[in-house]
Amino acid sequence: MKLVLFWIFILILSSCETKDPEVENSWGSKAAIYTTYAAAMERSEFLIDQGYEFQYDNPDKPLTFYSQKGGSLGLVFRIDGQLVQNINEYFQAPQIHESFPDIVSFSCFPKEGMEVKGTFLIYSSRIAIQEFEFINHGKKAVNMEIIPFVSNSYRAFREVSQPGEQEIAFFHEKYPDSWSLNQKIPYRDSLQNTWFFSEKIEKWGTFSSVSGEAFRPAFEFDLSRNSQHQVYGRAYKNGERLLESGVDCRLLVQSSNDDRFILTENSPIWSNPLPSIDHTGLFRLELGNFPKDFVIKDLSFTYFNLKRQVGDSLKEFSPQPNQRIDFIAKEDISFEYVRGIKSTLSSTGIHISWEKLARAKAYKIYKRTYPGNGNYEFLTEVQNTEYFDESKPKKGYNGYVILPVGDFVGIHSEEVFNFQSSDFTTWLKTNNMLNKQEHHKVIAAVIPFELSSKSSKIIRVGRMINSVEHESNKEFDNISRYLTLGFEPIWKFNQDLFSKVPTIPYTDQEMLLLYKSAWNMMRQVMYPPEGRSKHNYYVFSREPTWGWGHGGQVFHESITMLAYAYLDPESAMNSQRVYSQRQYENGYINYRSGSYLDEIIEYNGQLTSSAPWYSWLNWEIFSITQDKEFLKEMYASSKKFYNFYISERDSDGDGLLEWGGHAILESVRDASVAVWDEVGWPSNFESIDLNCMMVMEAKALEKMASVLGLYKEASQWREDYEKRTALINQVFWDEKNGFYYNVNKSDNSFTFNKDNDLKRDEIIGFLPLWAGVADQEKAMRLVQKLTDPDQFWRKNGIPSLSAKDSYYNDKGYWNGPVWVEWNYLIFRGLKDYGYHQEAEELTEKIASIMISQLKRNHNLWEFYSPDEDWAGYHKTYIWAGIINRMLMDKN
Repeated sequence: MKLVLFWIFILILSSCETKDPEVENSWGSKAAIYTTYAAAMERSEFLIDQGYEFQYDNPDKPLTFYSQKGGSLGLVFRIDGQLVQNINEYFQAPQIHESFPDIVSFSCFPKEGMEVKGTFLIYSSRIAIQEFEFINHGKKAVNMEIIPFVSNSYRAFREVSQPGEQEIAFFHEKYPDSWSLNQKIPYRDSLQNTWFFSEKIEKWGTFSSVSGEAFRPAFEFDLSRNSQHQVYGRAYKNGERLLESGVDCRLLVQSSNDDRFILTENSPIWSNPLPSIDHTGLFRLELGNFPKDFVIKDLSFTYFNLKRQVGDSLKEFSPQPNQRIDFIAKEDISFEYVRGIKSTLSSTGIHISWEKLARAKAYKIYKRTYPGNGNYEFLTEVQNTEYFDESKPKKGYNGYVILPVGDFVGIHSEEVFNFQSSDFTTWLKTNNMLNKQEHHKVIAAVIPFELSSKSSKIIRVGRMINSVEHESNKEFDNISRYLTLGFEPIWKFNQDLFSKVPTIPYTDQEMLLLYKSAWNMMRQVMYPPEGRSKHNYYVFSREPTWGWGHGGQVFHESITMLAYAYLDPESAMNSQRVYSQRQYENGYINYRSGSYLDEIIEYNGQLTSSAPWYSWLNWEIFSITQDKEFLKEMYASSKKFYNFYISERDSDGDGLLEWGGHAILESVRDASVAVWDEVGWPSNFESIDLNCMMVMEAKALEKMASVLGLYKEASQWREDYEKRTALINQVFWDEKNGFYYNVNKSDNSFTFNKDNDLKRDEIIGFLPLWAGVADQEKAMRLVQKLTDPDQFWRKNGIPSLSAKDSYYNDKGYWNGPVWVEWNYLIFRGLKDYGYHQEAEELTEKIASIMISQLKRNHNLWEFYSPDEDWAGYHKTYIWAGIINRMLMDKN
């Protein structure tokens, strides 16, 4: 039976032949397969690094390799004069045949008889290669046009040109978020591109939009001006954070006393290169964009989500600088905005028209000049549905919005501009000559060829990205070698690497695809040594990238190494060495570390570390690798770190520890925690989770010392954790509720402000199972609470807070969602106490929601709803990979 399971797994994990990887598998758009790609660790770098998400599952879009900021690569066909643009027009939709972290093979039939076999390789952080083999299975010759395109909704491309008959050059811009700027992580904001082809380009052009959507100017910012009066916040609906960006949302700030000026989501930010609404839905508005004589008082702030058709409006509001403003989006507010807006340019000006709104009494016209003013100035108010403006700026261009007036909440229209626009889709349908204009959101090329019956042709398209200073990509000869680069060694390397992972006791195809997907994702987020890091390290995500998720690694994410070490033991050990390399003499290890990051957070005179999963991780990794040199090295480092916590986190000297530094960050549970938000700051409490972690740290140190022959030290570690275990059961256990809680540091009670207000059933109360602290009777009571479906035994796993708690929100943060790594700790505890059936059921609950989300969006997420088919808020998230250890440890 084991042999059968082995071969079933090998078929899933490495089914490809070296030269024909698509022989065995066919994974369609609803397959539970991870489809984000980035360069192999060996050919990766941090400062210039472009990944892509293969979007082959959206029927209303072309075949696309998507990037949030770097520009997406797509492909459209014209076959015997017939346009085949979107996937719903294909004779047979794309199927993936093999997928590894940096390479994918797929096929499709855009038209009956015409097969396309594709391979997409991210060869390095700077170079991506697409290879398409076109096979004519029909009886007649076919006239083909392939139309590769690159598009970017983030910012327009610059300086587009054709330096050679097989290449197009352009620049794109890619700015970091505020977290990265605050951490002073270096970045490259202007990048030069060479888009190169194995065939001559017949014609090419640029467009201001993909499908006629409103042109969005590149978001403006002014780094020379300090923020004067910025406000920020988010929008929520039913407790769920709304993630839509400025493409799908509108923001309006206006005064009830002065209608001369308004601000919108296109108004610039000062001091940071950020859009007003970023890709996570976080908004910022610089009220300093209003003129100096404009009084920032009695303002109304309106948010409207176009995608969800919900919004909120806050009136008579006078915000302070840096004040947070959150919108609670509702469906019962009556919003109106102008639709069907059109513009026509002439030699004398711009004519704007729009559809009539039945309830509108009038329409206010506002104008803004780009670049320059950040506000929109009132022009006039009209009762009809058209307006003509003769004015033209001496430099730049004008933007116009229409604001309806009536007995409703008005929101401004999409913005129109007094320059000629064009869209890619219209050109495809009309097949007119390609445009070349200055606002480049899409660049497209046309490559025609004839394919005789039963013949085939291979075409390659590549993209090289370099810094502005780099010179080599200005000559085609320096990149042409990638047009003939053999893919066989790439396939072979991946097959050999992934053949090392253990088989799992499952035959279900979707479970095996989840297993494969998690390996791919964990490997993909690894970087080689660079900058300050002498060793390889990981980030949380490479596409998309966001500040703290892309800055470096941290202990709680490193729990994933307990799975990853089976794939690549050496790089798992080296990842731990990143921490020991940065360790202070007193044992302190900073919160987060990367190639260009040492995140050292001082708070109230204390340095913030990370939750102490360090000695335990080092021991667990050694248990897999059996590398004695690693063990010896990390034992010395682990001792120092343990002693740092003992000396710095016991302010009252009672032998029990509390979180210190910026305690909310240090505790891992860094937002929407019931006790932190509704009772008090973590440092006020002796911590059940921290003390359980320290038990496991000491147990690990005991085992390490024993293997190294340091038996006296091993005995001391045993004495330490036995003493702490006794204190935990004496102080934190509540007999009445059968659960462990934090206690007030001053008197070890469950009361801080109100009677028993620390008795909140949070996931941390189950960590004594993982730490082996509970006796059998206490363990039984914990499992009774754990398996109560009204509290923690939810459809998709164990929530971070009991569903009975008033603060529970299944789409919140640490007040409800399923965090896979914490579920893994409880899984380990269940198995250690003999609750194998419950451990297996927990694994299948979590695997089920992860599979469902992979089928929906082909990604692995930060956390999952315990109750619904939903995931948030960050994707391509490394710690979701620990599911593989749960699958491996079923038996």
